[in-house]
Amino acid sequence: MLANLHIRDYVIVDELNLSFDKGFIGLTGETGAGKSILIDALSLSLGARSESGLIRKGCEKAEIITEFDIKNNQAVIQWLKDNDLYDDESLLLRRTIFADGRSKAYINSIPSPISKLKDVSELLIDIYSQNSFHSLTQANTQLNILDEYADTSDLEKKSQKLFHEWKSLEKRKKEFDENKVKIHEEYEDLQIKIKEYKDLNFSFENWEFVQAEHKKLSNAKELINLIQQCLSYINNEDLSASVILKDLNKSLSEAAQLDNQLNEDFNLSNEILIQASELERNLNNYLSKFNDDEDRVREIEDYIQGVFNFSRKHHIQPELFENESLNWFKRFDEIATLFEENQFAALEKKAFDDYLTNAKNLSEKRAIAAKKLGSEISLLLNQLSFSNADFKIDVEKTEPLASGIDQVKFLIKTYKGADFSPIAKTASGGELSRISLAIRVASAKNTNVPVMIFDEVDVGIGGGVAEVVGNLLNQLGSQHQVFSITHLAQVVSKANFHYKVHKEESGDTAISKIYILNAEERIKETARMIGGLEITETTLMHARELLN
Repeated sequence: MLANLHIRDYVIVDELNLSFDKGFIGLTGETGAGKSILIDALSLSLGARSESGLIRKGCEKAEIITEFDIKNNQAVIQWLKDNDLYDDESLLLRRTIFADGRSKAYINSIPSPISKLKDVSELLIDIYSQNSFHSLTQANTQLNILDEYADTSDLEKKSQKLFHEWKSLEKRKKEFDENKVKIHEEYEDLQIKIKEYKDLNFSFENWEFVQAEHKKLSNAKELINLIQQCLSYINNEDLSASVILKDLNKSLSEAAQLDNQLNEDFNLSNEILIQASELERNLNNYLSKFNDDEDRVREIEDYIQGVFNFSRKHHIQPELFENESLNWFKRFDEIATLFEENQFAALEKKAFDDYLTNAKNLSEKRAIAAKKLGSEISLLLNQLSFSNADFKIDVEKTEPLASGIDQVKFLIKTYKGADFSPIAKTASGGELSRISLAIRVASAKNTNVPVMIFDEVDVGIGGGVAEVVGNLLNQLGSQHQVFSITHLAQVVSKANFHYKVHKEESGDTAISKIYILNAEERIKETARMIGGLEITETTLMHARELLN
């Protein structure tokens, strides 16, 4: 419920702090006192459009803060948790409007976009004004009212999900049918690419090895000549490194015997001789293992040529072959799946059948609820001075939509013998307000929105009908928190709480005040509404009778 409302520097309000309780809350005041300010300010805190002209004259900004008690509202609690805005069992909405046209919004003190305010407001408040009464004539509004009464939210959500799945498959099937030739050409092209790639037997690791081997084998003769030349330097019979090193080693050995200071030089010479022998063995081993196989060279060259041909043909560097081939295999499998006989047709048919089964269940539930709701509204309309009226809700079949296969029409006949016709063609503004009230009372038990605000629902009525309206609003107040701006004493006398809007003027300045009335003040305000500015004992007595 709406627990508190704080308004500062808004239009002709300097500062207001209002607290509210559960039940039916009536708001009254003289024309021009600013009764609509409360609703307009509340709407701003819920995401309505703002403008700098709403700021009180001489002020830099206006601010509206609303606090809601949400401890029993699981839908709002879940929404706040889903949006990382949950604080505790209260919800604080704040809207600040600046003179330069900017505005800021906060949810539980966290800066939030206006769209978030609008989203959460749909779970908190329904506002019914003259404009919203006329929305009753719109097909989507009528469908929403029936669905709310029938409690079809689960079936409706499922309908939307299944409808979009079906339409998505239908679109894909259409695109596939239109591009079947092109897709088939792509399929054949992929077949060729994949076959060529498999025949190539390519792996990047092997490719690097083959390139290294090719470099080695293609230079085989030069390599052999160079190694043989190296060996000749080491072991040539006439003059070789080996002979020279042996002579060097022998001379140093003799010299070291004469002077031990040369021992280290002798040791070094000895190591060089050993390493030269080891080098000779290594080079001989290399030559003995060298494979100068011309067939292997041709095999490698053919493979390398094949890789380069494949690379040029498909415009892919060898190092990218493996990644690109994975894409080919994946796309090939996708197209192969698409080409399975009647695959799309079967999937589309199943999706439509699933949608239709759910839509029929939804339609059946709507039809049952339509009869029941129509009867309840008819009874309420008879209380609201539609003595011989009959209300009917038609649920007609229509083309498949996300909302199902139904089109809903609210029909009424206002006298015996008349034909049923749409309420838009039959009901006047005042009648629409009473019809709206009857609908809201009848469907209230199934709505999850905790706060209802009626802005002058008593337009065009009076007397006993006004008293019935008051009773119905009081009845609504037992299930929801209900606000009503009214001009009728018969209506506000049924309220659990009575607030008065009063405008104080001083020179060229006007300030609007709103305050709750005590018992005596309530009698006087009710008497004013009955008899005008002059309050008499008769009007006071009448007011007491109404309030009692």
